[in-house]
Amino acid sequence: MRKNVCFFAVFLCVWFGIAAQRASGENGGKEVKNTIGAVKTADGGDYILLKSGRKYVLTQEEIDILNGVFDYEDLSDVKTETREDGTKIKTISEAHVAYLFPDGQSQHLLKSSRSFTLYVQQYIEKNYFLGHYVDISGDYHDSRPHGSPRFYVFRAIVQFQTISDGVNEAERVLITAYNYKNENFVMRYYSTDEGWRWGHVSGSYQPKGQSHEIEFDIE
Repeated sequence: MRKNVCFFAVFLCVWFGIAAQRASGENGGKEVKNTIGAVKTADGGDYILLKSGRKYVLTQEEIDILNGVFDYEDLSDVKTETREDGTKIKTISEAHVAYLFPDGQSQHLLKSSRSFTLYVQQYIEKNYFLGHYVDISGDYHDSRPHGSPRFYVFRAIVQFQTISDGVNEAERVLITAYNYKNENFVMRYYSTDEGWRWGHVSGSYQPKGQSHEIEFDIE
């Protein structure tokens, strides 16, 4: 009788262990606190419980970004969806999605100020040169103020363009941010350090290729 009881107890322990593992996998891993320290030591599939009650599932990519070891140049292992027109949509995280268009252009949609800050600091500022905005008075600024949107959540679009004057080419990064630290602005970066200026100045460089528009949700 004791053997049967022991066997039954062991069976229950094993069954509950398997059930717990399955439940953990179905729920996206374990819950972690919404802090930098907690996310740094999390695993891909773990989740943050937002104030709204929604689960924000962490990817290994954004954990690597927070730890400063993610290679933005290599998105080959990132979850990818390919549209009928050939556009590749790469989900780096719930807050950072990259659109790679067939003509070589690309845009990044960022839905949290943290993901935007890290992307600019770790990639844009290290690989591109800021182009100063010249206002109507001739004064130089790092950015140009942008009109207030009809929504109050943070959103940013980072667009990569090839520009040309008919002979020479360069890469331009056009950043449009909404509700970032209570500001809305446009910034431009360039692939070469040519003292780029934009705004109330004349210039011969124009974007090459088709103009792409991506829509973002504001929920």
